Amino acid sequence: MIKSLRFSLLTTFVSWFCISVAAAQFVDYKDHVVNNEGVNIHYVTKGSGPTLVFLHGFPDFWFTWKQQMDELASDYKVVGVDLRAYNYSDGPSGIEAYKMVTLMSDVLAVMDDLKSDPVILIANDWGGAIAWQLATYYPKRIKGMVACNIPHPNSLKKYLDQHPSVANYTSKMTGSEAASYWNTERLMEASGANKTSLADAYHEAFDRSKIQGILNYYAASYPKPTKTAASTSVIKKVDCPVLMIHGLADPAFPPGMLNGHWELVNNSITIHAIKNVGHFVQREEPEIVLRYVREWLASLK
Repeated sequence: MIKSLRFSLLTTFVSWFCISVAAAQFVDYKDHVVNNEGVNIHYVTKGSGPTLVFLHGFPDFWFTWKQQMDELASDYKVVGVDLRAYNYSDGPSGIEAYKMVTLMSDVLAVMDDLKSDPVILIANDWGGAIAWQLATYYPKRIKGMVACNIPHPNSLKKYLDQHPSVANYTSKMTGSEAASYWNTERLMEASGANKTSLADAYHEAFDRSKIQGILNYYAASYPKPTKTAASTSVIKKVDCPVLMIHGLADPAFPPGMLNGHWELVNNSITIHAIKNVGHFVQREEPEIVLRYVREWLASLK
């Protein structure tokens, strides 16, 4: 009886401690929710100064950028967005709700709420895909962008046309069994967070996320390889300065996708390639990414 009580108390304490540690990681950030045509988009802010908007990818949430945000908040206003269907943001039903124009409108709604144009976008994966489009079609609102392991849409489309086998992995995102395949544990594995000190925070965020909505990103917008010659005009060139940071061990976006980016940006473009680093470069090498971002931001002043 006493042993059982002690074990119960110990279990309760450990659970409380883990929750307290996870909560402490967010304490300096202010939560916000903006409504975009009936869909609530959650974001956090910290610091003051020029605005940096951080966008995550699959599978992730704003916390993926926390190490960089913590450091940059001393000189900038940092903003971490939960993309729709992730963490505390709503995940509406239907593929149409995940078209690129709608994903862009979520970020624009956050920017409107902030009232701090122009902003600099710092993004990975799907967040980067959205950032490229925003930088192209809203040049007056985007001062610059950082793309981490996400090529320009034209480069991505061209590479998939030339290497259709690379796109095969998306079958797990768009196939008939996709919704039953993906769950919190598989999202944890795909994110790489299951083997880190961030595991508890990620598990809670993925439990809150809407899996069908996450999969709808791929059904709605992911470029598919075609049998015809690759298009060179999927979207226009980007006018703002661009920093690209790319982990060369990324199985989803191989190094070949970096080719020709200088032809896709009218302004300056800086590319840093990091060996032996995978898709989540901002978490795998946070200090290197922070250094590159700081140096690039300083060059814009």
